[in-house]
Amino acid sequence: MKLSKRIVVVDDERSVRTALGNLLESDGYTTQVFESAEALLTDETALRDAALFIIDVELKGMSGFELFKELKRRVEKPPGIIISGNGDENMLWYAISLGAITFLPKPLDIDTLFEHIHRTFSRYEGSQ
Repeated sequence: MKLSKRIVVVDDERSVRTALGNLLESDGYTTQVFESAEALLTDETALRDAALFIIDVELKGMSGFELFKELKRRVEKPPGIIISGNGDENMLWYAISLGAITFLPKPLDIDTLFEHIHRTFSRYEGSQ
């Protein structure tokens, strides 16, 4: 089965969701955006078709870290990038310990974001 290039963005800030979705689509990816963890978790198609999750830590309701833990129960090795406007080095190490690809502080460095995305997809394409 070929991995899709659908990137799911979960962020409760509309401006961030919209900007990330538009940016990723301009680079050729299909995106799906959600304002909460709960909204994503009720969408089985999004969970099944996602090739990568970009998740904000501070969401209304379930946190981004709690969401990533839940994704690990539902999806085998979900590739995820954790983001936050209030992050520090401890948050980076916690994200990595959960199995995330990386943690990126907001505002996002776009080049760094795309570097992680391209590396992640190259790794998956190489193993197929």
